[in-house]
Parts: sequence; structure tokens; C-alpha cells
Amino acid sequence: MNSSILCSLMLTLCLITTLHFCLPTEAKAHNRHRRLGGNPDLIDQICQQTFQDKVNCMNLLRADPATKQAKNLLEFSKAVLELALKKGIQGQNFLKGLAQKNNDPAIRECANSDYDGVVRSFKSALAELKVDPETSSYDAKVASDGSNNCAKAITNAHIVNPAISSLNYQISLLSKIASLASDK
Repeated sequence: MNSSILCSLMLTLCLITTLHFCLPTEAKAHNRHRRLGGNPDLIDQICQQTFQDKVNCMNLLRADPATKQAKNLLEFSKAVLELALKKGIQGQNFLKGLAQKNNDPAIRECANSDYDGVVRSFKSALAELKVDPETSSYDAKVASDGSNNCAKAITNAHIVNPAISSLNYQISLLSKIASLASDK
């Protein structure tokens, strides 16, 4: 084997090994700062954890004054859950109005059964936030079941409605964000 290829291979292995051992330390430090609110920009901290949804997460949270003004993780988590609850209620009202106009069973299912679950889960998460953050995080995560079920019902009924699709995406994203924020 050519000595330059061997040297390149050894150098690559050394770099991979070094990076492998460095990454967990950085992840632990990041989680510690997140729990303690060590980073002054809580929105950026949480949105970093949403990966491919980061830009949408940042846009959604930066548009809300309460999330921007939060001084610590508890205030931030409460603001995110309140935003999620507000958007869930608005979404349910939108779907109920649409169901009255269209009288479609899939839209009625979304408006009533599915989004009842969304609103109930966000309310529960908000109530549990100070008492039991782990349960709050779980309840926030479960809220996306309603938006996901609604998306399936709409797809199965062959309904193409960008407003409903956008609503379901936003609620699922808020569910993910709220779950991350309340999981201290």
C-alpha cells in the first residue's frame, strides 16, 4: 500500500476518533446550559433541537412577544405552551367554521375529536408545568396526535386544503417545541 494513502487513512481515523470523543461532552454542556437557562437566547436554544424545523421554529417563536421576553426557562416554557394553546383553539375554531360550510365528515372529525385532543393536551401540559415538568412535556408531545390524526383523515378523504395542512404542521411543530421547552 502506498505510504501516502496509509498516512491519509491514519489521519482520517485519528480525526474521527477525536471528534467522536469530543461531541458527547459538547452535548452534555449544551443540555446543562439549556436546563439552567445559561444561554440568553432561549428561542435559539430550543429551536436548535428541532433540526429541520429550526427556521420555522425561530419564525414562530420570534413572532410571539411573550416567548421573546421570557427571562428564564420556566417563563419561556409557559409562554410556548400558552402560544400553543392559543393556536390550538384558533385552529379548532377555524376547522369548526369550515365543517359548518363543507359538512365533510373528515373536517368534522378534525374540528371536534382531533382538535379537542390538541386543546386538552396543551391545557394539561400548561397545568402540569410547575408541578411535574416531565408530565407537562409528555402532554405537550401528545398534542401532536390530534394534528397528525387530522392530517391522516384529510388525506384519506382526498381533501386538498393548504390552510388545514399548514395548521396541522404548525400544531405539530408547537407540540414538539413545547415538549422540548417543558422537559427540564
